[in-house]
Amino acid sequence: ELNIQIRAFKINKVWRKDKVSLPDGSFGTKDSLHTDVYKIQNSRLNAPIEFYKEDGTKLPDNARFSTTTVEDFNIYAKVGDLQSDLFQIDVREPFPEKEKKLIPVIFHVLESEGLGETMPRFTHEYLKQKIEEVNGVFRQRALNASNSANPNIEFRLALYAPDGSMLEEEGINRQSTSLEGSAMKPFLVEHSWDPKKYMNIWICLYPPSNKRPNSLLQGREPLAGLGIDTVYTADEPLDLSVPESNGIIFGAYDYRSFGFGVSWAAISKSSFATYLGLLSPGGEDYCSDTYEQEGYTFSYVEGWVKNTLGFLYYPTNVFNNQRVFTAEQVERMHWVLENCPTHWAWKSDFAFTGME
Repeated sequence: ELNIQIRAFKINKVWRKDKVSLPDGSFGTKDSLHTDVYKIQNSRLNAPIEFYKEDGTKLPDNARFSTTTVEDFNIYAKVGDLQSDLFQIDVREPFPEKEKKLIPVIFHVLESEGLGETMPRFTHEYLKQKIEEVNGVFRQRALNASNSANPNIEFRLALYAPDGSMLEEEGINRQSTSLEGSAMKPFLVEHSWDPKKYMNIWICLYPPSNKRPNSLLQGREPLAGLGIDTVYTADEPLDLSVPESNGIIFGAYDYRSFGFGVSWAAISKSSFATYLGLLSPGGEDYCSDTYEQEGYTFSYVEGWVKNTLGFLYYPTNVFNNQRVFTAEQVERMHWVLENCPTHWAWKSDFAFTGME
């Protein structure tokens, strides 16, 4: 299925007087030619927008159509006598569905001194809602884009603690500390649960400097873009000293000094993507079916960005606050889950049963 979006722009060249500094230190004016670009509302175009294949075949008026033929073809848009450049469409075989991976999650809610009355807002109901929002993206329920694939990854709140006892609050381990900021890191390490049984997520007054996975199963070749620091055998104990790579840290924002009396943390789906080894499109991207973004937004309201090739596109990358993954991103996330021992919680159901 293909859904084409079109935008029309008008280029307007005008002369303006610009303020300039003069050699004597005073200021004057200078006539300069400026080029302004305006977006034209489709309703103001003098003719309807029509879409055609390169061979002249007209596409449906809404530019949305389906095909069962695997092919590459070019299309262009027309408004009256004005015709766009050709744009290539690649139609691929449907992406095969990945085997489901169920990941048990434990939220370590770490209450620093003075936050005891505010951190409880991170309740079971609140965190379950946030996890379901993330699941909507990682199980392709939020949006089905033409180039998207289903990761078939589900995150679920843990029911049992490491000693086999049932948690008082589903998915939550509350702890108190007098530490804040970077001084809290040893406390995070101390309160890490076995990554082969739990996906650790911390909510605390600590900078959320999350990193990509950095572990690898012995005998496996590293994946491009992952800084592999430690190689493990399948049964070897894991190094828990780098919580930023072994789990997710959400920094709780403390508003006590502003008189609001609340704390808040941005539980973002992009942090889950980083945990699973995806890279931001603003830097080097190792997935050929995603664009590398040039680094700025062309239209903040509409979300259009420019890629390094110089043309505009509407990103569907999860790091652009969107809700889909490409096929290669899905393959990359599953590679991490299979080959990084610090991400093997999906292999155990201990968090759901309390039994080995």
